[in-house]
Amino acid sequence: MPYGSGAANKSLKANRALLGKRKKQKLSYATAKDKTNKFTKEATPEQLQEIRDRIQKEKKQEQKKFLVITIVALVIVYFIATAIDWHWLFKNFKS
Repeated sequence: MPYGSGAANKSLKANRALLGKRKKQKLSYATAKDKTNKFTKEATPEQLQEIRDRIQKEKKQEQKKFLVITIVALVIVYFIATAIDWHWLFKNFKS
């Protein structure tokens, strides 16, 4: 008689008994998604235009902010580069 066969049989029997409960408790992503994303109201063309205008306005503001930050950064880099005495770096390259 193999050793431990009784414990293995008990474990398999217990797992088989729990299998039905696990299937009932498990929710799939598709069923949860179908229940939560049901929209009953459609957007009107005016609402869509308002959303479009708001997004375009935000995009323009972001572009302006990016441009200002870039210009400020370039000015800072320019002043740092002109403040450094570069002659010490190129003193060995005299012609």
